[in-house]
Amino acid sequence: MKWYHSLLVRITLIFALALAGLSAIFFVVARYETLRDVQTVVDYSHVALRAAFDRQTQNLDFGKLEEMGFSLVTDETLKDKILDRPRPPKPFPMKRMEERFRYGVDCVPYGMHIYTILLNRDMPPIVLEAPFKKEILPRIVFPLLALAFVVILYIGIIRSLLPLKNLREQIKRFANGHYDITCKSNKHDEIAALANEFDAAVTKIKSLRDSRQLFLRNIMHELKTPITKGKLAAEMLEDTTYASILQNVFKRQEALLEEFSRIEKLSADELKLDIKAYHVEDIVDFALDLLADKKEHITCELVPIDLNVDFELFGVALKNLLDNGVTYSKDAHVTLRNDTKCITISNEAPALECTLEDYAKPYFLEGKKQKSSRGLGFGLFITWHVIRLHGMKLEYRHEKGTNVFTIWLKNETSSPL
Repeated sequence: MKWYHSLLVRITLIFALALAGLSAIFFVVARYETLRDVQTVVDYSHVALRAAFDRQTQNLDFGKLEEMGFSLVTDETLKDKILDRPRPPKPFPMKRMEERFRYGVDCVPYGMHIYTILLNRDMPPIVLEAPFKKEILPRIVFPLLALAFVVILYIGIIRSLLPLKNLREQIKRFANGHYDITCKSNKHDEIAALANEFDAAVTKIKSLRDSRQLFLRNIMHELKTPITKGKLAAEMLEDTTYASILQNVFKRQEALLEEFSRIEKLSADELKLDIKAYHVEDIVDFALDLLADKKEHITCELVPIDLNVDFELFGVALKNLLDNGVTYSKDAHVTLRNDTKCITISNEAPALECTLEDYAKPYFLEGKKQKSSRGLGFGLFITWHVIRLHGMKLEYRHEKGTNVFTIWLKNETSSPL
């Protein structure tokens, strides 16, 4: 998942924009209030200037200015800093009024105070501290409280979404076959409700899986017991012909039980692979041994290579393809070839009634197929999923009356000798 698809990133961006917007609003409001305070001091300074101006001497009475709350700034460093600050232009009527008193008036905010600057052409500027007390507490506390509220709200939402990450990890573990997970939550929001529902579903699925496994073990045990007794009874028969027939029947029944067990495990994705390197000849010999009565109908043209596979499962997959090939071939003959890229099994037979993908669907055998082709479906079902578990690909094509099954090997799966 890319970062811009993340819900956390989107929420973070929304709150970042909210914080930026609030900060901009508070800045504009603070700027407006500062200008308003400066204008108030300007108006008051003009009133004080008219009151302290002596028309006879054309001078200012600083005593009256002090009585009205102004104090003279004597710190030269502070005066220089105040005089260096930019001052807004004045409207024309204000200039005309200042010319009558021979003094220009500017007001400059600096720090926590507002200073009045008296300008005269015949003398250096006079800096007075105006009687203004800036109310800092309401101007700082309210914005800080608003920003803190937004931050706390953001933290609360993020904390409520964090369990999604743990829930996602638990779902991934559950999908990989781990049933010993728990994601219960004591919270009361929607995410906690989702986690609790998923936990209840996992518990129910785990119970169903355990019941199914117990049922399969009991069924396998109950079915194998009479087969074992039958094999023992067949050994006691004096007629070797009947004994051989019965033994083959019981062996076939055992093979079918094993096949049904594999089908059930494949359907539940519980089949585990034991991958090791084996010679292709050994794997093919194992598959042929499982087809002892059909070996003479199979022609093998092998190129010596090593395959990294599960020996037994891959051998069973080959056996199923070979068995189906011999059973449904017009001449009861199958050819197996290989190279470093693929294994090919071909026979002369009619095309499959359904697509190869249909045979890989669980319980497809109960559908549209004829009874005469049921064995083909079971074999292909197991083969398809075993090949898939190995990371390989099984392809089928029918050309010029020949069925061709191709197992495409992975590059790291095979290596020439």
